[in-house]
Amino acid sequence: MSTFLLEIITPERIAFSDQVEMVSVPSSTGILGILPGHIPLFSRLVEGEIKITKKNEDYFLAIGSGFLEVTHEKVNILVTSAYHADEINEQEVLTARKRAEELLTAKPTGAALLEAQSLFKRSTIALKVLNRRKRSPVIS
Repeated sequence: MSTFLLEIITPERIAFSDQVEMVSVPSSTGILGILPGHIPLFSRLVEGEIKITKKNEDYFLAIGSGFLEVTHEKVNILVTSAYHADEINEQEVLTARKRAEELLTAKPTGAALLEAQSLFKRSTIALKVLNRRKRSPVIS
């Protein structure tokens, strides 16, 4: 099967760099699927989950917001954060989610509401990636 180079880069590190068969990303307009030979594209990404298909196996990462660039040579994903399932502490995520639920129950407004919603969303994405780890291989 045909492949392309995928690089996922955060301000701190290169979270992933390898040949892949497909990547699906959460864009501001919905989920984008990129296959080899895709036309050049630039898109804004939102917090969510990336699905990578490599050697006919699926891998998942939780990402922060950022940008996707598709060129003829490779696909670059520049995001604020990217975590493989094995980098996520389940207990910390469950604690953060519980805290977010408590904050939201208090019916905050303004910046406090946005912060609580963001914490809830990040913890939900991380839990989704963790749950997929139990069914999927770890990226090598």
